Amino acid sequence: MKLKFFALSLFMVAGFNVVNAQSTTQDFVANDKKHDLRISVSDGLTQGSVDILGMGIEEAITGTKRSDSKYSMIYGLGYRYSINRFRVGADLGFGMSSSKLSIAGEKTPSIKEKDLRLLVLPTAEFVYYKRRLVELYGTAAAGVNFSRHSETPVDKKTSEKKANFSTDFAYQVNPIAVRVGNERVGGFVEAGLGNKGFLTAGLSFKF
Repeated sequence: MKLKFFALSLFMVAGFNVVNAQSTTQDFVANDKKHDLRISVSDGLTQGSVDILGMGIEEAITGTKRSDSKYSMIYGLGYRYSINRFRVGADLGFGMSSSKLSIAGEKTPSIKEKDLRLLVLPTAEFVYYKRRLVELYGTAAAGVNFSRHSETPVDKKTSEKKANFSTDFAYQVNPIAVRVGNERVGGFVEAGLGNKGFLTAGLSFKF
């Protein structure tokens, strides 16, 4: 319920920003730098929540238990091309997670699990305020989450290993975002909801 309320609040803020932008066109100053390269890091907290939910259902059915679950941040690389107020491009994100698995009836974990994820997210942005060093914008992305899941025995004497690949729908909506910097280099922070998490921060290089 809290997650739904948070998402609804973000969309309401995004809608207000778009409407407000339509009546404040004087707050946008275009520039001749069309290309924007970005490096970023995201908290990855929502990805962990999705995994925990799925694991909880599985554990209830099979009687297995997970422990020592760890989730990395999502490290990203992105590109944008500016068309007046709009930008189009894509983001790549990389993250991983690991845990230990105890099969039903076992007192100690017997399997190590590891997941590697690659997010490919075509992205669109709308700039609703730009003046001097400050730029406010919103961003929305939808794409694919490529995942490799592997299992290895905790007991080093056993060599049996398992691995499989999967693809899932991925998205990221950040209606609240700010970039501070000049027309070449700047820092940015984005707040929203999706596979990358709630908060993203990074550096922007325009040319």
